[in-house]
Amino acid sequence: MNFEYDKKYFERHYSSIFYSYYIKIRNKFIKNEIIKFVPSGKFLEIGFGDGNLLGGFDNDFDIFGVDVSEFAVKNVKEQFNSNHFKLCDMSKESIPFSVKFDVVCAINTIEHLVDPNFALKNIFDSLNKNGIFAVYLPTQTNFFSELSYKIMYDVEEHVFRPSSDSLKKLLLKIGFNLLKEYSATFIPFKVSNKFVINFSNLYLGLFLKK
Repeated sequence: MNFEYDKKYFERHYSSIFYSYYIKIRNKFIKNEIIKFVPSGKFLEIGFGDGNLLGGFDNDFDIFGVDVSEFAVKNVKEQFNSNHFKLCDMSKESIPFSVKFDVVCAINTIEHLVDPNFALKNIFDSLNKNGIFAVYLPTQTNFFSELSYKIMYDVEEHVFRPSSDSLKKLLLKIGFNLLKEYSATFIPFKVSNKFVINFSNLYLGLFLKK
């Protein structure tokens, strides 16, 4: 599928006041969990969009990013070091940096990939030993999460629609080890109870490369 992540797409998804408020809370939640394990180092975001997460890591990390959108890459290059942000389709292209990373984040990105297995292997290879991969996305695990997915996330650009269990199995098969997982609804809260995670409409997992 060729989906156009152009200026209109970003204006449609990032313009609302509610969404801006939500991503600030979400990003703080994600960063606070990551820095418990890796407080500094080299940071890569897969699918950085408008760069809202990158700004939170800029002071403590050397930040890099890839995105499939030419519009997104152009805008983020104007905000940060232009050498660290490149165009890349993670479903079929290798990460275009020679360095290894201490943290890789894919926030609301993996569900957009036609070949997530290729991308996740690519991410695994890009991490340093004991590096952390943070993945955040909507999942469909039981009736309730499937229903909320249908109401809130049933869009054409979401081509990969896993359950939390199938996502974890894929990551474990690649070689990752699960560190932490959380229910991550629109108001993120630190709950790692299996039932709540399966019930939730969003999933956050932190995975370790050994």
